[in-house]
Amino acid sequence: PACGLLLATSSRRLAAGGPGGWQASCWAAGTLASPMAMPRPLRRRREAPEIPLDQFPPLPRRGPGFWSEPMLGLCIVGVLCAMLVAVTQGMAAGSEAASTSTSEEGSSLRKATVTLIWVEAITAALCTAYLLVGNAGVISRSRSTCYPMPAEVEERLRENRTLSDMKNPPGPQGSRTLGSYCVRCLVWRPPKEDDKAHHCNVCQRCVRGFDHHCGVFGRCIVRGNMPCFITLIAMMFAGMATAMVAATAS
Repeated sequence: PACGLLLATSSRRLAAGGPGGWQASCWAAGTLASPMAMPRPLRRRREAPEIPLDQFPPLPRRGPGFWSEPMLGLCIVGVLCAMLVAVTQGMAAGSEAASTSTSEEGSSLRKATVTLIWVEAITAALCTAYLLVGNAGVISRSRSTCYPMPAEVEERLRENRTLSDMKNPPGPQGSRTLGSYCVRCLVWRPPKEDDKAHHCNVCQRCVRGFDHHCGVFGRCIVRGNMPCFITLIAMMFAGMATAMVAATAS
């Protein structure tokens, strides 16, 4: 009688379209575990993990001018420094040897011009070195500059598709830090109205505070190295003036 009652109940549930007549029978008979006791399958993460920095494509190769253009600047600075130092020291040494008087004023002036020309030459050399190797204004890859990566860029990278035909995705409207995402450097650049960011086709890097690319030194002149650039030009005129003072004193 109990089995007949159980079968009849299951048949009525199946006919009514209710939840699992045969399952209910099995649960009642103890031959099938209750769904509350069954382990739930692990849920998959809806979002894939971000692409690590060490798996990014390499940065673009430097343009030919990045290596050839600095040669001109080094030659100009080196020749001018050597010439002005030689002229100033030569004038001071010649006037010292030809002078019959032992005027302390004239001797002090000659020593001052020699010291000054060397200070100017060393300053010019240091400014040149900073322009060439300082990487001023370059936006380097880091967690703060690379993420969050735009969805279309991440999709192409995961599918190993090229980014060369893709425009730089713009950042959120009104953001003060996310202006546009460079698809060559894979970094966020600040908005141009806040900070003149630019990708240089010679240096092949994104820089902040861009002013111009100097074809003499082969580097971008930006807000970070502009004082060195101005100082370097000023040292050229200061060296010429020092050499003229030394010639006049002789």
